[in-house]
Amino acid sequence: MPKLTISKELDKKITEAIEKLAWYAPYTNLDKMYAVSGYLSDFDLYDDGLTAKDIFDLATGNYSVKKQYEVGRYYISTDMIFKVLAIENDKVKISVYHEECDVYINDGVLHFQSDFDKESRPATSSKVKLFNRVEQFHAQGRKLNQFREGDVVRDSVGNLLYYRNTHASYDTSLTLVCTKEKRGDL
Repeated sequence: MPKLTISKELDKKITEAIEKLAWYAPYTNLDKMYAVSGYLSDFDLYDDGLTAKDIFDLATGNYSVKKQYEVGRYYISTDMIFKVLAIENDKVKISVYHEECDVYINDGVLHFQSDFDKESRPATSSKVKLFNRVEQFHAQGRKLNQFREGDVVRDSVGNLLYYRNTHASYDTSLTLVCTKEKRGDL
């Protein structure tokens, strides 16, 4: 039987219920079930999509706590950087960049308790910068650091330049200002 996934709030209430047991330790599963069922309301269960049938699993610890993601925050997992777009009951909508494959997906889904979810952690500032750069290029219909001759770029000093293939060795330090296709002077 798969583990239940619950919120941190419900986990806290379950822990409090078991800690308030006045009987001797160690507690039997029946003791724990009695304590948890008396402490939780139907609303507590309903908020996590659970019913009274799930109380035994809750009392015996057959659950995992759902990670707390925040909309607009960046996280990393394995070789991927992702940004949380929306949070739904059992999944998180994300835009994700897979570094190794150089692939950007704007409408990905992260399911709770997947390996991807279990390994996720907050992204470092350098990963956030990389992700934002990927998004900028994707918005222009390009892959990361895919410049074309005639693009308007800004170098690390702040100078505006027309991109030429001679700038190829500096691609990671250049910022795309305007694509060749959107320039008004052609």
